[in-house]
Amino acid sequence: MLEFYMPKILIFFVLMLYLTQTLFSKEPVMATLINIESNSVQQFEIGNYKFNCKAYGVIGIEELYDNKMLNTTCKASILKFYKKRADLKYYVESKLNIEQLYRIKFRGDRCLISTSGEKSLSEFLLEEGLAVRKPLLKDKEYEYYFYKSELNAKMLNKGIWKENIIKKCIASIYNQ
Repeated sequence: MLEFYMPKILIFFVLMLYLTQTLFSKEPVMATLINIESNSVQQFEIGNYKFNCKAYGVIGIEELYDNKMLNTTCKASILKFYKKRADLKYYVESKLNIEQLYRIKFRGDRCLISTSGEKSLSEFLLEEGLAVRKPLLKDKEYEYYFYKSELNAKMLNKGIWKENIIKKCIASIYNQ
């Protein structure tokens, strides 16, 4: 009798081992983009579950604007920036396509979205000067890539680095 059930029991345990490994692994997840709310926030769907994703490791201009700690001068300079560069307000729409699958890694309450090969959306935002690195970010895997992307934007005076928004607004982030 045991000889009859032994292969089935063995298959059951192998399948359970496989399922537990896939459920608890930190592998990327594939999700469908369904809406782009801003450069900082996108809405994804996995099956019937919808969720918002904020770019990991960075603080976007929209997040700076929504920050209640910032003064009106800072908010006015962000609005002035988007009036001058209206094309950058919808920059993410040029990098992401609605109804397309993207690889996502969840990092706390944020997502790392791979857009072009191994390059993440956060890196693209930093390179265009549409975001700044989060202060005190301690992620050895991505810290260098974010630093390199932000430094590139600074050197080329792109986005917020060209408009001196940084001097007016970013100091308050580092003080929080």
